[in-house]
Amino acid sequence: MSREIIKRTEQFVKDYLLGAESGHNWWHIYRVRNIALHISAVEKSGDPFIIEMSSLLHETGDYKIEKESDTVSLLKILDGLKLKTEQRDKITYIIDNISFRNIFDPECKHLTELDIVQDSDRLDAMGAIGIARAFNYGGSRGFDIYNPDKAPKHYKTREEYTRSDSSTINHFYEKLLKLKDLMNTETGKKLAEARHIYMQEFLEQFFSEWNMVIKDKR
Repeated sequence: MSREIIKRTEQFVKDYLLGAESGHNWWHIYRVRNIALHISAVEKSGDPFIIEMSSLLHETGDYKIEKESDTVSLLKILDGLKLKTEQRDKITYIIDNISFRNIFDPECKHLTELDIVQDSDRLDAMGAIGIARAFNYGGSRGFDIYNPDKAPKHYKTREEYTRSDSSTINHFYEKLLKLKDLMNTETGKKLAEARHIYMQEFLEQFFSEWNMVIKDKR
């Protein structure tokens, strides 16, 4: 029965995210699900079904997808799956609290499955894939690649963060480089190290090219 629920959920998510910006499409879901199940297996913790379902549904209703409201689509699929009340409550709680913007309002209870899915989502925002996703999303919104006249912002509320139109390079300093220190699980922390270093190296190369001075050889 659990596998049938997973398959129905997969199809719902594929349909729901059809045409979504490719940093938040089905393949993002696919990667997050795989990372989450890997962390769960290594750590020997969490309910694999809750972790997989939460990973599959974590973009449903996200403001970046620009579909229905935060709860409408999620409630539709969960009502149809007829999950146990405890399962439904855990899945919706994880989805409600997974986002980076929740660090501005961190009043949430500890939940092992949330720790794992959150780490997985953050890991997919790091490293080579994270870099690709950042520039793809920034381009889709018309954000600058970089503007040296605009410094990274220091957000105080989730509303400020959500409304941001910072350049993609500034986004590294506003979010991506902070993710390593926000990991919950030991496995997540280990996986984040290499991805964090890769982003730092990318930024060094970016600025070395941006600031290159070509001497006049005449």
